[in-house]
Amino acid sequence: MERSGSQKALLVISIIEIVGAALSLIAGISTGLLGGLVGTAGVQGQLTPQEVASGTAGLAILSAIIIISGVWSLLCGIFGIRAANDNQKIMIVWVFALIGVILGVIGLIYSFVNGSFAQNALTMIVALALDVLLFWIANNIKREAGK
Repeated sequence: MERSGSQKALLVISIIEIVGAALSLIAGISTGLLGGLVGTAGVQGQLTPQEVASGTAGLAILSAIIIISGVWSLLCGIFGIRAANDNQKIMIVWVFALIGVILGVIGLIYSFVNGSFAQNALTMIVALALDVLLFWIANNIKREAGK
């Protein structure tokens, strides 16, 4: 079966999602390991107990968020490849993309409110644009499939 243009685009974006997921998972694991190093520095007396507690807790939370984001991207990529091969399986991609767009908008609003937009602007805008593009392509495939 010949893929439509939307299915080809979905395949490319899904591969990008999987590569991004791998990078996120590596970053999340590395951040978790960094939290362990902060704890080790505290055991050796180089940091105060308060510094150790706040440093390890902050890095653990950040690590968990990055890993969850990586798993989300991995699932989007896997489901996207499935839908690129069989347009009848597009609904899960559509749902994931819609949730991604909603979370992306919430993240942008939150970053504006707490003043961290300047540090995260490029990453957040690229991620939101990718989710919007994925949603648009999923809509096209959904229409082609007659769903």
